[in-house]
Amino acid sequence: MNSRSKYFHAPGNKPRAQIYSVYAATKAYIDQFSRCLYVEYKKSGIDVHCQMASIRRSSFFVPSADGYARAALRWIGYEPRCTPYWPHTLFWAVANSLPESAIDAWRLKFCLAIRKRGQLKDSRKQE
Repeated sequence: MNSRSKYFHAPGNKPRAQIYSVYAATKAYIDQFSRCLYVEYKKSGIDVHCQMASIRRSSFFVPSADGYARAALRWIGYEPRCTPYWPHTLFWAVANSLPESAIDAWRLKFCLAIRKRGQLKDSRKQE
């Protein structure tokens, strides 16, 4: 299963008030649904993994689609939840040592930046 990271639009192409809540809730639902499928079907020899990635440009922390797929395939059969790309593992190890409020503030700032880029892109299309 795959959850794409996009900003959400209301009718009329105007951004909704929800910035992070809908995104986070959707990803949490997909993660939990995948986990439940894993628990139900593991005894039948079926592994279910949830990889939620949206890759546009690769960098140190953002692998190419092929690099991410190779890393994710190495995890099949081990754990239903994983962080297959090693820089992500490093990032989340550091992030998990921070207070939850700091992570929440970072995520909100990150989502606001995504929304702002989307709004700028939309305004350029209208010109």
